[in-house]
Amino acid sequence: MNVNLYSLRNNLAKLALVVLEESRTKETIDFDDAQVEHIMPQRLNNDWRIELPNANRINEEIGGVIGNLTLTKYNQEMGNKVFSEKREVYRTSNVSLTREIATDYSVWNKDSIVKRTEQLTQELIAIFPKPVDTLQVESMTGEHVITESIDITGKKPTRLTINDEDIPLDSWRKMLISFMEYIWRLDSRNYEKIKDDSSLNKMLFASQRSPEILDNGTSIETNFSANMVLALISKIAEICDIVDEVSYTIK
Repeated sequence: MNVNLYSLRNNLAKLALVVLEESRTKETIDFDDAQVEHIMPQRLNNDWRIELPNANRINEEIGGVIGNLTLTKYNQEMGNKVFSEKREVYRTSNVSLTREIATDYSVWNKDSIVKRTEQLTQELIAIFPKPVDTLQVESMTGEHVITESIDITGKKPTRLTINDEDIPLDSWRKMLISFMEYIWRLDSRNYEKIKDDSSLNKMLFASQRSPEILDNGTSIETNFSANMVLALISKIAEICDIVDEVSYTIK
């Protein structure tokens, strides 16, 4: 969340961004000539300082984190233009990571960088879960609260429990579907809360490679890793204020 990814060796910033982009789309894009673009530029001009009075401090603190980086093939064109000008160019980009900046953000400030860093960090964690040894994996069997931070790679869910209601499961995909069905029955307005969250809306509703039509006729994306399913359910539970009532059992 805080590391200056751009300053690290082995071109890790570009690698991370390319992996994120390739995990989101089936389109084949040649990234060999793509460059890492600083949304808030490394060298700030007076226009940036006028548009964002504390730009210098923000740039010094978090200018190199992944949330302030994206991929373009016109890095020199962008230069140190202010965000309002860059945004119009981003809007027509073939790179989804770059294009979504224009749709998701009307201004670019510290809050924007932090929010996007959180989103991309969670996506990277889901793509590259940290390794665990066999003893740790064995100890993970049993019931866990939804907010518990564990790596469940290689494990299967057997039950989802919400407000003392047990729902039998045989897959992580089924767990997501069952949870979404439950929160609709609980209060149909919960879906509006989910759609108001840009990252959840994008992950569940905007781009669907393996959709599932729920009982209410809504279609959601279901092609997620086990860790991503837990992250999605945990965030939705927080938004719907039922986080303390949700647990699951794995074997």
